[in-house]
Amino acid sequence: STPEQIDSILVARTSNDDERSNMTYNLNYRFDNGENSTLNIDLDYGTYSNQTYRYQPNRYYAPDETTLLTEAINSFDTPTNIDIYTAKLDYEQPLLGGTLGVGGKYSRVVSDNTFLQFDVMNDSEVRNDQFSNRFNYEENVYAGYVNFARDITEKVSFSAGVRAEQTDANGDLQAFLPELQEPPVELNYLNWFPSAGLTWQVAPQHMLALNYGRRINRPDYNVLNPFNNRLSELSYEKGNPFLSPEIVNNLELGYTLKYRYNFKLGYSKTTDQITRLIAPDGTDPRANFITWENLASQTLISFNISAPVQVTKGWNAYFNINAAHLDNQADYGEGAVVDIQAFTYNFYTQQTFDLPGGFKGEVSGWFAGPGVWGGVFEYESQWSLNVGLQRRFFQDKLNVRLAANDLFYESGWSGVSVFNGLTSAGQGNWDSRRVSLSLSYNFGNDKVQSRRRKTGLEEEAGRVGDGQ
Repeated sequence: STPEQIDSILVARTSNDDERSNMTYNLNYRFDNGENSTLNIDLDYGTYSNQTYRYQPNRYYAPDETTLLTEAINSFDTPTNIDIYTAKLDYEQPLLGGTLGVGGKYSRVVSDNTFLQFDVMNDSEVRNDQFSNRFNYEENVYAGYVNFARDITEKVSFSAGVRAEQTDANGDLQAFLPELQEPPVELNYLNWFPSAGLTWQVAPQHMLALNYGRRINRPDYNVLNPFNNRLSELSYEKGNPFLSPEIVNNLELGYTLKYRYNFKLGYSKTTDQITRLIAPDGTDPRANFITWENLASQTLISFNISAPVQVTKGWNAYFNINAAHLDNQADYGEGAVVDIQAFTYNFYTQQTFDLPGGFKGEVSGWFAGPGVWGGVFEYESQWSLNVGLQRRFFQDKLNVRLAANDLFYESGWSGVSVFNGLTSAGQGNWDSRRVSLSLSYNFGNDKVQSRRRKTGLEEEAGRVGDGQ
């Protein structure tokens, strides 16, 4: 058979105008009775607003790439507002020669998303109600935990605990046309998360640790929105309100030498792995779409080495090496199968030097070998090399730093996705090669340190995603 000839080339150069506003508030109370019993209470509120306007001309050219055949222009107005409320309580006290910890947490998320698509004709915008809608998402999570830790002998200690989480969520897509209205999506589930750890001081400067844990990773809020977010006339991205959270069971054996060098061997099994897939559009053979689905499972066997090394008196180095084998499995029916195995590895190093004149130099870099991102996207290797020079003045209060990142501009990505009969190739980069000059000055008493701690908002705020 002869290959099909190209009849046209679509060029869609999209311009974005983003306006973001994020605010978080925390109220904390801590009580310590001086006898190792503590009570900590956190009340948090976060509001995240994103106003995005996109202008997208879709121009079809002849195969010569210069003759314009047709043009279709769209614009999009997509405001998003997310409010997060959390209340968290943690209590610890001595018990039976160890430490007992109990606590609870409540979180509420309200996400209001509007997607407006306009057809631009003669410089006028006309709203297209077929592709415009509103999506409201509400989520309530009730959690409680108990854990206990103590020394068994002078060399052996253990910890064990369990956490329970009840999740009630509701997603409501409100179409602008009655015939496109869909029923709301309701999710209710209870999960249990046990954990256990054993530490053994085998000999001076030799320590072994065995840890097991089960955790939950919920999808980002933006990937739940079932909007047809058009990247061009022939491709779009669509969220999935039916996504299940992924459950990860992790087992890790660690060895620490001289309190500095760490070696870790890990095994993890993830069910309902959240992943991004590219599939052919069912209505237009030229088109494809990106969506989020749950893989049946991902199995990962990993090995990690981290080592700080003092090469000479004025030369310090740090090395981190990771290697892993993963196995992704899923079957969505009708030939849409994921069956991918891959060996991945990456390396990071940082070298710091004391230089004449009070200067300090730094060389750092990383290399990531080929691997798999998400479920099926097989990417090529990437790497980056960075250098820096800094000096302190005025009794070390003023720090001046000159840095250059990604000198050879090799941190961009490229790869191929093969899924459900569709082969997609992609590549991208960002403004990673840059030179920066920074100045920082420390005021006040250097000996006074602020209390750094986690609040109750980190987990939920981490799901806001890049869109905020």
